[in-house]
Amino acid sequence: MTEPSVGIIGGTNGMGRWLAELLAARGCRVSVTGRKTAVTAADAARSCDVVVVAVPIAATSDVIAQVGPLLQSSQALMDLTSLKEEPVALMLSSSPAEVVGCHPLFGPQAADPAEHSIVLCRGRGETWYAWMKAVFEQAGYTVLEKTPAEHDRVMAVVQALSHLNTIALGMAVAAAGFSAAQLEPFATPVFKTKMELVKKVFTESPELYADIIAGNPNRREVFAVYENVLRTLSEPVGSGDGKKLKHAMETAAEKLFAPKP
Repeated sequence: MTEPSVGIIGGTNGMGRWLAELLAARGCRVSVTGRKTAVTAADAARSCDVVVVAVPIAATSDVIAQVGPLLQSSQALMDLTSLKEEPVALMLSSSPAEVVGCHPLFGPQAADPAEHSIVLCRGRGETWYAWMKAVFEQAGYTVLEKTPAEHDRVMAVVQALSHLNTIALGMAVAAAGFSAAQLEPFATPVFKTKMELVKKVFTESPELYADIIAGNPNRREVFAVYENVLRTLSEPVGSGDGKKLKHAMETAAEKLFAPKP
């Protein structure tokens, strides 16, 4: 069977480039578009069997609105963003094509597929969804099939809450009057690891982490949980009651690390 043609909008870097390399190795005819490529997003939409939107979160809606109407029902439109409800809804409303939501749960430098998972969300149609699922599974990835709402609810914790905690740590250290350089001679291995993550989030691509948090439809709920936990901790921390703090941790541990049923 001849492999389909795939156009990846934003495929010159990041996860778009990862997907382009994966599909090219499989034998697909891959067209990559970017700000400086001769091939445009519109060209890819008109000529490729599968069109993938792999641009930053902030630009995703505009790109979907641009290319969606150019596709036919025989084609597929897919996104690679860290959010799923809004992009999938936009793809469905803007295009007659089959629709697939996709979120690889790793970065472009990930090496061993056996150690990583990819979330797929059905939008419209089965043909291209099944093909994409087979591509990832045959490459060695674990595919998690979820609805867009299920994905975003889990990612509110896995990504939004996690990044929020990292941002809060960095801002708290700065508010305490210290720089990373001042603390480095005193840093424990755990603190060094945490501050390396703070540096990555704050300096490498802060817009990515900000958009992941701000765009998640469950952001208010997860932020309220975070605030409530801090309030719960204020009494034992404020009073210096180590026993109460330990009890709070043990109670949470029972939920976190309970054996699987």
